[in-house]
Amino acid sequence: MSESKRCFLPPLAELIDRLTVDQIKEIAFQGEKPAIREEIKRIEHDLDTIIREKDIKLDARLLRVIIALAQLNLHIWNNKETMESHRINAPDRYMELLKLSHQLNGIRNQLKNHLLVISGDKDAASLRSNFNTDGLDGWDISI
Repeated sequence: MSESKRCFLPPLAELIDRLTVDQIKEIAFQGEKPAIREEIKRIEHDLDTIIREKDIKLDARLLRVIIALAQLNLHIWNNKETMESHRINAPDRYMELLKLSHQLNGIRNQLKNHLLVISGDKDAASLRSNFNTDGLDGWDISI
């Protein structure tokens, strides 16, 4: 793999988001680790390339955004697993959990927008517009 040639085209924010989900998959899917690990390796390569090319500095705010994004992705993952167990026998609970996933995805998109700004990729086309949390209480993140 070339030192500066990227494997993926998405911006830093999308790659970090994908990496956090792949980390969840690496633990959750025991049998598919080689494919997941290969994708993680390629994402790491692209992240290193972007960080080097854009001279992105690691600071506390960047760390907090990445940690919060990883935590949200894990919560969304676990919520969706719970949703599946309620799909047939408890449709009202399923709908509550579906709404929660939508709301959490709004926070996730806010965090990805922060990463777009940090990485200098903030333009109208790349910003995530679905960031409404529809009255979600208790999920205020001070970033």
